Amino acid sequence: MSINREYSDRIRSLMPEKVAAKDPSTPVSMWKEMDRLEGKPDKTMVVIFRTGGCSWYNFSSCSMCGYFNDVARNVTIQDLKKQVDSVLDSLGDTHILKVFTSGSFLDPLEFPLEARDYFLSRISERVSSLLIESRTEYITDKNISGLGKYGPRIRIAIGLESANDEIIKNSINKGSNFEKYVKAAQEIKNLDLELRTYLLFKPPFLSEKRAIEDMIDSIRKVKGLGTDISVNPMNIQKNTMVEHLWKIGMYRLPSLYGLATILLKASKEGAQVVSYPTGGNKERGVHNEKPDPELLNLIYSCSLEQDFSKLEDYISSLNLTGYEKFLELEDRNLFQPDIVKMTKRISAGTFLN
Repeated sequence: MSINREYSDRIRSLMPEKVAAKDPSTPVSMWKEMDRLEGKPDKTMVVIFRTGGCSWYNFSSCSMCGYFNDVARNVTIQDLKKQVDSVLDSLGDTHILKVFTSGSFLDPLEFPLEARDYFLSRISERVSSLLIESRTEYITDKNISGLGKYGPRIRIAIGLESANDEIIKNSINKGSNFEKYVKAAQEIKNLDLELRTYLLFKPPFLSEKRAIEDMIDSIRKVKGLGTDISVNPMNIQKNTMVEHLWKIGMYRLPSLYGLATILLKASKEGAQVVSYPTGGNKERGVHNEKPDPELLNLIYSCSLEQDFSKLEDYISSLNLTGYEKFLELEDRNLFQPDIVKMTKRISAGTFLN
């Protein structure tokens, strides 16, 4: 695995030296939403456990990830058990659970085995389906072979982001590669577990046209390796390389038109693909020049139903000539700036700040 050391160091320099003190016994956040982990739309509980942070965060970070802002360096196993208890208290009649941390639930240094066993034992009679997230290096037979004994149907989510190693290295700074993902996917299959693959729509330094092409190419390469694919359009998180580029007008967020294009093309090729955009139609999330609540709602609902006919009908009703011309013009540029933001900075005399 090769790393662009200069880029990685620059990303590291943007991260705060100290994070604000957080209560180590409480999760970062909990909420309920809809997802389809059992083949149909279902109410799902989501928790982000507060941990000591991602292993990759100790060296650098991914260019878009700001989860390090929520870590608690002093978290203990007892703190994690208290967080687990709070999840159980909040489940109610929800029987599907999605678990996130600031890095990898399967990292035994971030989420120790004692806390993992406590969590899995406590949810075994309350949860029928569980989604957990991990980097590829923790998906080994030794580390995960016992997951199936607890009862819930388990889907492991891997943030591949792109099947293109150059993008992984020089845009995302993932500290991984496609080969490691394929090996992890095979390990998951061997243990009769499920796999959700996360792909990142429009990482830095890609035009939207190029980003759409990368998503379609990546979906084609991974669709036979797992259960489903989640296309995650970029959102701006604090203290990240992407936020830095966005603030100076050198990064433009993806459009809902582009996201819809990806979902329609992928679904026609037989991929089970979903997208639940974070911050959709907001300044720091995927959006068109003018807010389009109907389009965003269709992306959500069609992902849940796995029927994209209404989304296709809506897109077909629009005149996208201007958008298509913009894609071509942007793709010809050496850089892909946010023209509106950059113009405002030039007008205010703050372009170089």
